[in-house]
Amino acid sequence: MSLLWQAENQHPVISDRDYKRLLRFPVSRPLEGALAENAGWARAWFAKHARPWQQVVLADSRARALFQARLPGAEEIVLIAVSAGPEPEAEAAARWADGEPDRYFFLECLAAAVVEAQLAGVRRRLGVSKHLCPGYTGWPVGENQLLLAELQQAGSLPGPLAVLASGMLTPKKSQLAICAVNRASLPAS
Repeated sequence: MSLLWQAENQHPVISDRDYKRLLRFPVSRPLEGALAENAGWARAWFAKHARPWQQVVLADSRARALFQARLPGAEEIVLIAVSAGPEPEAEAAARWADGEPDRYFFLECLAAAVVEAQLAGVRRRLGVSKHLCPGYTGWPVGENQLLLAELQQAGSLPGPLAVLASGMLTPKKSQLAICAVNRASLPAS
């Protein structure tokens, strides 16, 4: 395994459009009043307290053999882990316990937007248009365990990440993925 890059505490820019989409709010309608207050609170809290991270690894021959059937014809396979970090999940749970379901919801949606943005950023940097994740059609979510074990072969992850017995990840605003790349599009070491 070859570590291509790790990034810690880099906060992607989340557009209002993407945030509203995940809030299930009409993108053309402005957030006003309590909605704007909750959105602003979530953004400010996240900027101050959250520690999102990512790790991107070039698969070795063993890992390529494990995932080749998912990406037939791939010249190279890249393994990806991204996370909004454990902090938003803990704070969202605290807001829920304190009877603040709106703040819970706004923070959860922002953390989901961060994970989406991280994956999009990795794809842009690698020059690819798509990625695959356990849990997508035809790929059992339980294979998150296999993918995480392969990512950990490249060394410690920048933040906590575990797979539950169900195959789901914790922190829950995290994602594991693979993508096919051409050797020429790999970033210089």
